[in-house]
Amino acid sequence: MSPRFDTFSPPPTEPDPYATAAASEMPEEELDLDPRAAAALLDQATRRAERRFELRPSWLTLTAAIVALVCYGVLWLSVRDQHPYRGPAGWALAVLYGTIAVWATLNAVVLRRATRGVGGRAARQRAIIGTAGAAVWICVYIVQGALDHAGAGTAIAYGIWPAAAPLIVVGAAAAGYEAGRARAGAAAFAVTAVVLGAVACFAGPRAVWGVIGIGLCTLLLAAAAVQLRHRRT
Repeated sequence: MSPRFDTFSPPPTEPDPYATAAASEMPEEELDLDPRAAAALLDQATRRAERRFELRPSWLTLTAAIVALVCYGVLWLSVRDQHPYRGPAGWALAVLYGTIAVWATLNAVVLRRATRGVGGRAARQRAIIGTAGAAVWICVYIVQGALDHAGAGTAIAYGIWPAAAPLIVVGAAAAGYEAGRARAGAAAFAVTAVVLGAVACFAGPRAVWGVIGIGLCTLLLAAAAVQLRHRRT
């Protein structure tokens, strides 16, 4: 049946941009190699293609480390001398939300440039992942409101929970996603963030902000160093 009148067959799938770029980088004379050599060449070309299409370059990860230290640092400065604990001060929250707004704008610009011209299934996947991630973040703060409504106290509702829950909840979701994609390095990063959040809970409502700020900054600096090393190899 002519493809023009074929209404029963499924539509052809769009090619993976990573695989297409990897295949285009293989010289024609190398296509006749044995399967193991061809697989090794394809894997090497795929890694080069992934670096080319990398959505979060190393300098952006380095910037994230600074953002984490600033955000958690100002919150810790605003609560370290509170007796009894009342929660982050208004000026610290203003710095927090302002820094996050700038950071989100920068991420959007970088993502738009990195994905320019890439649509179809890849674009739909990014939209689904972004929606799911936003839903997880929103649920973290819905539970915070529920804790406050239930009388859990400011030490929990405005201290330990908002400081550690984003790392634990979002990190666990990210770890599952990265593990499903067989990305061991990213999955290990997410699991380490979860462990950091869980351990920091025992620091108390004041120190938890400082512990997570320093720990997350260190973790992101290590991730940026790994990205730089992979880019050079």
